[in-house]
Amino acid sequence: MSGLHSRFKWSKMTIRKSIFVLIILLLSTFFLYAKEYTRIVSLAPSVTKSLYELGAESYVKGITVFCPKGSIKKEIIGTLLEPNIEKIAYINPDLIIASKDGNDRAVVDKLRRLGFEVYVMEKSESFKDICSNYRTLAEKINRAKEASNTISKAEVYVDRLHSKLSKSVSLRVFWEIGNNPLYTAGGKSFANDYNAYSNTINAYNDINKNYFQVFREDVMKRNPDIILLVNLGNMSKEELSFWRKYKMLNAVQNNRVFIIDSEDMFAPTPLTFAENLSFLAKIVYGDVLNVK
Repeated sequence: MSGLHSRFKWSKMTIRKSIFVLIILLLSTFFLYAKEYTRIVSLAPSVTKSLYELGAESYVKGITVFCPKGSIKKEIIGTLLEPNIEKIAYINPDLIIASKDGNDRAVVDKLRRLGFEVYVMEKSESFKDICSNYRTLAEKINRAKEASNTISKAEVYVDRLHSKLSKSVSLRVFWEIGNNPLYTAGGKSFANDYNAYSNTINAYNDINKNYFQVFREDVMKRNPDIILLVNLGNMSKEELSFWRKYKMLNAVQNNRVFIIDSEDMFAPTPLTFAENLSFLAKIVYGDVLNVK
């Protein structure tokens, strides 16, 4: 009987030890997942904007020349395609965040070989992708609650605006996102969702690419109703005057060639997507919308 009692006692001790070990493992996993990053380098404008919105600007120590500067001074580490590896190393970040939408895979691989942790955001080909990638980034830096609130507000606004415009006459929009050479957004760009939710049509939605070079002669054949010159820092009023010379275009005849001074039009977060969608809708339909 005493032997049975001893085995039972030993069994209880074993179970307690196993539970203790399991708890330690779970806590270790939690703290590993919940790592707090305090020295972040962003390699893309959309990443930087997202970090600011999520309340993590004080942890951002390095950004590209094209990123929003924010309210705290940061080290400029080069361009989107050619970040300065030496400057990044000098910052000694505990996390580098890149994006498949603009960063070079070779740069990411090099940074990883140097021992840096690099998190790469997926491509955004739709508003749904933008929201999903934003949420995943937020989870990485422990800002999931902030992301959920932002995404919920953006989705409600976008859906309401879409519903309001669903019966409008669809107009064809040409997106000019670079003029030397001439670049536009195709069928795999989230620009199509700007069009879909504003009940307009991307003039190049039949081309299964994100962004690509086009020729003015082809744009003229497609004869867009609206031409949007997205100013990413290299657009001038000369480009506006250039298009207005082509009187045969619907956009010119109806005085619908616009320069959009919006740095985040093609570097969106859920929030800026909603804001830019509203801006586009006002250009297309006039300032007659009242969506809250």
